[in-house]
Amino acid sequence: MNRSQIPMSLFDHLQQPALVLDCEGRVVIWNNSMERYTGISAEDIVGKSGYVHGNALFGEMCPTLANYILTPGNAGSDHYRLLPHEGEELVAESHIPPASGRKVVCMAAPLYDTTGRQIGAVETIRDTPEERTVEESRGTPEEQVQILARTLPDIIFTLDRDGIFTQFSWTGARSHGVDTEGVVGKTPHALFPAEEADFLVGAAHRVVAAGEVISEVRSFSWRNDQRSFQVTIHPLHNSSGKIVAATGVSRDITRDLLCERTSQLSSLYLDLLGTDIYNTSMVAATIIEMLRERLSGEEAELAQRVKNTVEQGINVIKNVELLTTLDKHHIRLGPVDLDGIIRGQIRRYAGIDIRYEGGTCMVWANPLLEHIVSNLISNSIKFGGMKVRIEISVMETTEIVTLSVADTGIGIPDHLKPNIFDRFSREGSKTASGSRGLGLHIVKTLANQYGGRVWAADRVPGKPEEGAAIKVILQKC
Repeated sequence: MNRSQIPMSLFDHLQQPALVLDCEGRVVIWNNSMERYTGISAEDIVGKSGYVHGNALFGEMCPTLANYILTPGNAGSDHYRLLPHEGEELVAESHIPPASGRKVVCMAAPLYDTTGRQIGAVETIRDTPEERTVEESRGTPEEQVQILARTLPDIIFTLDRDGIFTQFSWTGARSHGVDTEGVVGKTPHALFPAEEADFLVGAAHRVVAAGEVISEVRSFSWRNDQRSFQVTIHPLHNSSGKIVAATGVSRDITRDLLCERTSQLSSLYLDLLGTDIYNTSMVAATIIEMLRERLSGEEAELAQRVKNTVEQGINVIKNVELLTTLDKHHIRLGPVDLDGIIRGQIRRYAGIDIRYEGGTCMVWANPLLEHIVSNLISNSIKFGGMKVRIEISVMETTEIVTLSVADTGIGIPDHLKPNIFDRFSREGSKTASGSRGLGLHIVKTLANQYGGRVWAADRVPGKPEEGAAIKVILQKC
């Protein structure tokens, strides 16, 4: 997402500190109020990822509510206590003392473009209600509603007890040939098919009469297309507490439902295919190991090479499954023994010349850390052959640990180094076949989620032809 997709001026005029992340977790907006609140300028933080915004707010590299919007998970367990709320936004008190030293309430919500595609997440920070002054509180809810109405692609409306629109807002109205001003003062029959209009009028009657909340998925043919909307309608009260109207939000979920059905079919196919190939490969690896134990000398070495090759294929299947896991689940971190992970992976690659001195080292990660080490070793074998020499080292400082996996393979030309961690990026050298991208993409994804980073270097500085070195920074426990 580039910043032109978001109305920057809206956030700069907000009195509340606000930030916006794109779908990759990079800071794209850091408004004036946030600069004053943290003392960090937008110039110093916009474009950065790896939870640097969490460090600016709370003094530690941690995800904020906006990150939990991008990667849904249990946001309340580690850093926040979730507060009661309606809708898909998150509202919570922070468990971590912020830089200001005051208790704060954080609010985050997804941002969508005019097609309904999520393009990021917005987060605002405010003092807890008991610490806010009356002057600070005036007008804030109305301002927030206006900003959301102008930013989100949803249809936002109010119907009176007679089923007549008294308010109607929709950022995508013009592209669908709808005059929002012409809708106000009319019933839904002027806009929607009869059956759908009858539902909205009837729902307004029920909401006003009984005070109930109605939430349904509605599918119908509209403007020559089959559409699906998630419609939620709430009672609207006046200052005396009397229900005077029904206000609602209608979100077009047509594309989401289609993608979900397509994803389910694709996942089923991949699961069946992956399971079949994985089981066949495991049987082959077992048989080869039984054969290797009966052989000696050069024949035993050849059998070991075949087994390693089969295990490379098994590793590819595990990587595909892991990508699906990373896309669907939030990673929770805890202390992990990096030395134990490395030694366990070295044992898997018997017959490969892997040199590692070792040393106790605990880092913030989870059991998926083994996939970083496994993919780096596998990558070295893939591009260096079975005779490759691999050197693994770990260097500690006060706060970080740098893991280095170097090999004597074909190396990585300088102009390719920045892109090899992209998904399915292909090595441009004529002497290298295949793709580095899947395994190294997983390495980068996990390192980022651990609050670290990864980059490619030369085994011998300035001599890429003498082998590559992949370095990973992790947070030390």
